Amino acid sequence: MSITTILVDKTNFEQHALAIILAMKSASFVGIDVETQDSNRHEGLNTLCGYREDGTKSKTAKLVFDMRRTVMTGFSLYPEGNDAAYYINLNHADVENRLSWEQAQKLIDARPVGSYFVAHNAPYELTSFQLCFGLKLANIICTMQMAVSAFGPDEYDLSKFIAAGEGGIGVLKNQLLQLSMTYDPATKQMPAPLEELVGKIIAKESSAEHSYNGFVKQISYGYGLKKLVANFFDHRMTTFEEVLNGKAHMGQLTGAEVAAYGAEDAYWAVRLFRHLMAYMAKTNPAVIQTFFEQENPMVHVFTDIAIGGMKVNTDAIYARRDDERQGMARTLRDLKEQVRALLPFDDAPHEGLMTDKWYASGHQKYRDQITRWANSPDFIQKLEPDEDDIFAWQDAALVFAQCNQVRGPVSNAWAADLSQPESTGPNLSHYMPQRVLMYDLLRQKVMRVQGKIQSDGEARGKLLDRLTDDAHKVVIQGMNQISGVEQRMKLYLTPYILLMDPETGCLYPNVSSMLATRRMAASNPNPMQLAKRGDSTYVRGFFEADHDDHVIVSCDWSGVELVEIGEFSGDPEFIKAFGQIPHGDLHAGAAADILAADVPGLTEKSFKMLKDFNHADDYRDHFGQEMTNYNRLFTNLKGQPLLVGDAYKYWRTEVGKGANFNYWYSGFLATIGERMGWSMDKTSEATKRYRERFLTAEMWRVNLIEQGKRDGFVMLPDHHRRVRFEATQMWAEYFGSKFRLPANREDDLVYRYNAVWEYVIRKIQSRANNQLVNAYIQGSCATLAKRSVLRILEKAKALGWTEREFRFMVPIHDELVFSVHRSIAAQAIKLIRDTMIDHPDMFTRCVLDASPSVGLTFEPFNAKKGILLGQVELYELPEAVGVGNVNGRATDDQIGGVVDYLFQQRKLAA
Repeated sequence: MSITTILVDKTNFEQHALAIILAMKSASFVGIDVETQDSNRHEGLNTLCGYREDGTKSKTAKLVFDMRRTVMTGFSLYPEGNDAAYYINLNHADVENRLSWEQAQKLIDARPVGSYFVAHNAPYELTSFQLCFGLKLANIICTMQMAVSAFGPDEYDLSKFIAAGEGGIGVLKNQLLQLSMTYDPATKQMPAPLEELVGKIIAKESSAEHSYNGFVKQISYGYGLKKLVANFFDHRMTTFEEVLNGKAHMGQLTGAEVAAYGAEDAYWAVRLFRHLMAYMAKTNPAVIQTFFEQENPMVHVFTDIAIGGMKVNTDAIYARRDDERQGMARTLRDLKEQVRALLPFDDAPHEGLMTDKWYASGHQKYRDQITRWANSPDFIQKLEPDEDDIFAWQDAALVFAQCNQVRGPVSNAWAADLSQPESTGPNLSHYMPQRVLMYDLLRQKVMRVQGKIQSDGEARGKLLDRLTDDAHKVVIQGMNQISGVEQRMKLYLTPYILLMDPETGCLYPNVSSMLATRRMAASNPNPMQLAKRGDSTYVRGFFEADHDDHVIVSCDWSGVELVEIGEFSGDPEFIKAFGQIPHGDLHAGAAADILAADVPGLTEKSFKMLKDFNHADDYRDHFGQEMTNYNRLFTNLKGQPLLVGDAYKYWRTEVGKGANFNYWYSGFLATIGERMGWSMDKTSEATKRYRERFLTAEMWRVNLIEQGKRDGFVMLPDHHRRVRFEATQMWAEYFGSKFRLPANREDDLVYRYNAVWEYVIRKIQSRANNQLVNAYIQGSCATLAKRSVLRILEKAKALGWTEREFRFMVPIHDELVFSVHRSIAAQAIKLIRDTMIDHPDMFTRCVLDASPSVGLTFEPFNAKKGILLGQVELYELPEAVGVGNVNGRATDDQIGGVVDYLFQQRKLAA
């Protein structure tokens, strides 16, 4: 670091204030960085983050800030061109040296109109100043978001790629050499041990050093300030841990101990800004405008979300948690009874599981755990064989004791609440005990996908379909119930309770845009996990509007990914479906073409005519010899019979819609084929039929990949780039040269070993090709969402709507969610939807559509289930609301009627 750090505190403020103010006034760009501590965080975050009683954190601690109880210990300023960076002591351990906020603010206010602050991760600075001191910083540039526009999270310099050699992958080389003799390059078939080893390298989700992802992670530019500075300036910055030097937080250090650390963040933020400007000007100058007009303004939106939060019904969350705990105890008791009846295990281990190392070496351990659990006493008894003792549920201690006989999200979180040790019983959520129950205890043949044993929900569903023994079915059903409860507890109930601010009753998600597609994401909590269907739908009902006189308005783009494909490709089938509002049907034709692989002779016309018949025999008689294997249409994916009236809708959704939303990211109907139980040949036939329906769109997809192979990147409509060097032939040559042995025609081992690496290269390149298409489609969704949010907020501001009347709450994939005063609901809904579908710069052939909903909670409206305060779909008006035409589109006046209905229901419920 080539500048001086000056600590500014009570001892020298008068000495330095004028010089700082003059430097601020003459600088166009000022680096700014804050140091904080939140040792007064609420107790839920202490538990969630793994803080110990002495304030230190466990090794597995999670980092979540309690911004409402955060103390700003100091901040740094670096006016560009100055020979010094300044650190201002506000709340450090040397209490006598602290400056008052009134003094410190004079320094910030000296920045002239038209100049810019520069910060890395600007939303944190913005949130800290606003919550700590009520100061809203304007004109701030976020270098983290700038880096996201400049390059992807997995981009790197070619010289680093070459210099990295084999990286961590090299540790697998000898083992791979030994197993290569088992590989047949002609058939590309791999035995399980070799496939498992190769999987460690090419695993999509792995970040281990021996994986390709881990290899890239080591050499990528990254988005953290310290890694960026190391990569671009070859300077190692001081780490947070080094500064703390064993202390619990920044407030326990003096200003002098923190000054240099804080000041260098402000200094390097400005240096990084200049470097990224030059980088983008050289590699992709068009994205500079996109950054300043689209990406950087979003940091203020992310800040407002973090500050405003999402209001939740705390009583409802606790009540649901208790219900789920009771349900878990009941399920465990009943499952235990059934498992006990099926014991003991066979003497011989399960032959099909022996390919898994954990089972081969430790199956007896898991058998013993399950056996001990099955033979343990129950704490929740039954009055009658099929009747629960309802009085037992009033004793939470008994419910806990029953749950705590096993490990998992339910019992672990509950034990932590009670300061009790975690259970030592089996973890029935983990794949190892699950497979012992599914295959070993029930003596079932293992199910594999691409050589890997399966035990997830889909595998359990398939196993359930083929079981004939009712006792065996009860085991699988119990496992499914446990999996559902634990997922809901792990994803929603436990973290929500811990994250919930006890004073405001709100959750405060952190929204960001750091994905390779530039789509928005969120954490703590993650609202992207909120499902509209299924057993976890009730979670949406926890969320309420900001104020009692507000409604939650959500608006969801209709099939936006498919509309984009139609627009970009010009495919006539897509344009026919999406060239007007309301949109036409794209799914039925796709379903007919794919199903024809199983039902020869089936056409789109005959498929749609399923709706016109009441009995399967009448349908068969009508078409006679035109098609064969009719029964496939009347049997669902689980092997269960389908009524004729349900068959069309079922297959249109499961196959047609499923294919349309999956094919374009992979170029093959593997998932559909697997679910249908098809061979590779039949899946290939179905894929061919599907492609022939959308030949123009397929040509667009292939051409996009070919361009990516040639250039190493694709340019998105908003000028962001998705770089995939892995798609190029140059990458294949460089990467292959790291591992391949010199060719020797007479050495069979070398031939097979090199062939394995060719297989690895093909897999990585195939993934890169799919990522190019994914980025183009998902990246365009990101553009639509960001531009829409910014334009909506700009229009709302022009109308004079303040946050008291109108606030953007959160994005959820293709759904934008707002809290709106009831008096402006109709006007706001029109503004939101009209803005979301009006993007003439991107759409000229296909037409965007969006569906608005309104409710007092975020759960879908359902009169039959008594969910009368939830989201009413305004373009499919339900009969129960008594407004407009059933399933029709609401007018502005009818929207007002829906809002009145919701408030009347709340009043009646009270």
